[in-house]
Amino acid sequence: MEAAAGRDVLAILPTGGGKSICYQVPGLYRGGVCLVISPLVALMADQVEGLKQAGIAAVAITAGLHPKEVERALSRFQHGPGGFLFIAPERLRQPAFEAACRSMPVRTIAVDEAHCISQWGHAFRKDYLGLSTLRAWHPEASWVALTATATSRVADHIVTQLGLRDPARFRMPMRRPNLGFHVMQVPERHTAVVDWAHNTKGSAILYVRSRRDAETMAALLLRAGIASAPYHAGMARADRDDHQQRWISGELRILSCTTAFGMGIDKPDVRDIAHAHVPETPESYIQEAGRAGRDGLPAKAVLLLDGRALSEAEARVDQQWPTMEEVRTVLQSLANLLEVAVGDRTEDPVGFDLGDLAARSGLPQAKAEKALDLLDRNGTLAFHYTPSRWAIRWQNKKTEDPVSVSGSSADRCLDVLAHRCPRHRAEWQPIDLVAIGAETGLDVTAIPPILKRLEDMEHLRVSRPGMRKSVTFPVGRPAVSSLTLSRDILSDRVTESRERWAAMKQYVQGTTCRALLLESGFDSEPADPCGRCDVCVPPAPLTSQDILHLIGDGLLASELKRLVPAPHHPHVRQLLEDLRAHRQIRWDGEQFLPTDRTPP
Repeated sequence: MEAAAGRDVLAILPTGGGKSICYQVPGLYRGGVCLVISPLVALMADQVEGLKQAGIAAVAITAGLHPKEVERALSRFQHGPGGFLFIAPERLRQPAFEAACRSMPVRTIAVDEAHCISQWGHAFRKDYLGLSTLRAWHPEASWVALTATATSRVADHIVTQLGLRDPARFRMPMRRPNLGFHVMQVPERHTAVVDWAHNTKGSAILYVRSRRDAETMAALLLRAGIASAPYHAGMARADRDDHQQRWISGELRILSCTTAFGMGIDKPDVRDIAHAHVPETPESYIQEAGRAGRDGLPAKAVLLLDGRALSEAEARVDQQWPTMEEVRTVLQSLANLLEVAVGDRTEDPVGFDLGDLAARSGLPQAKAEKALDLLDRNGTLAFHYTPSRWAIRWQNKKTEDPVSVSGSSADRCLDVLAHRCPRHRAEWQPIDLVAIGAETGLDVTAIPPILKRLEDMEHLRVSRPGMRKSVTFPVGRPAVSSLTLSRDILSDRVTESRERWAAMKQYVQGTTCRALLLESGFDSEPADPCGRCDVCVPPAPLTSQDILHLIGDGLLASELKRLVPAPHHPHVRQLLEDLRAHRQIRWDGEQFLPTDRTPP
């Protein structure tokens, strides 16, 4: 009741631990408007639907709303009886929202996934840094900051960054006694995924690293006769929503997805979670694995570990942050793109496309964007609000060039684009998907794939929402050679990433209780071993037939050692001796071979 009484609160509760009720009750008790900051549209939609079903006024303002709908929603919360208003943190940068929000009777402010505000958190989002401005807009409002995973360092940073006043802190134990953690050494991940899927007992989630993997694994499971579908941020929203709803209803048994899926999904009967890759941090793994067994019944989270998984993850960690030289390269590329000389100060924001900058710098887009974020945090440049919109730029400059493409939908779309965006103009031109849909008779969700097709055919370039950036150089553009970044902006964050990876690697390779290993980095109270993980309850010892199956046509001794759980090594050594004695296998100095196999 601390929040209901008006005190600021920081609550660190496990995934599925009822975080929503922590702001819903104070919001209802205090009345007026409860402003909820949430990072994902799916998360907002789920919460809004639950509140509406309970007869409580709730609205989420997202990029998908028509401007008129946004205007009506803001007016309702300015002049109406109150309720729950959900927004993404980026919304605070819009002048129209600021003007409306300042006049709302906001009495409670809830920040979901609050770890996103901390540069030491595993999912840092720069836009969360602007949330403290709400304190000036509504100084009497009480705050509730919520997260499932936060070390004491991250918790302190949340309090500082949000400006929480003498907050009450609550930390529930991370452990869910019904959830067992397992690390399974496998010869090959695709085969292992199919075997895992056949052994699942109900709804399940398969987490993979990339969008391509999500598609590949879903197709693999379908061929194996298992109802499954992919889910990732590169899909059309209509397809994502369709796959999600079919999975929730039980029509699909397994979703093969990236980390774009899961946050805010309220499906309590997920029995199994598998990872076909190694997450880079314990926090992200706990978040994803914790989506199993929210109904309190037995559930299992397994990490499928083939011979490449650890080295691939380690390479991703090493490549996560740009080097100082790469940051300087991005700065020089940006200066060239915007034609900003050394020492120039710019007062008016200048826009550019992130893809253009990445191409100029020769860096992957994600790394170029991270370098920009570091430059912003360093004060070298300043980001400004840019409307989230689509834009195109024509590729072929000659207006008389033929533009017809095979397919009537693409033809109609191209004709409308050529009419709305003159082909002789070389710059980026914004487009309105709703208007294009109205003119072509196409559903709005069908237009992005057509734009992608036209881009692949080199008719045009497409700038998607979020790709347009606007910056100024408020203190003068520095010379690239003199650019430096303070330790806490880059060096310390690189160190922190490597420490997190070391903890995750310890979880994977450790020989003590998996739950204890996960809990060790979160200042949890000392606890007993879980009694459910693969270390506490080791799998049954391998048989001779198991060993022969693993060896197959030949297997390196180092790989066999990796595949066998450490407690079973003495037992397997004896089995190998017996198999050699009975001439079922032989040793050629590097690997075990069946006796009927001649080495190449």
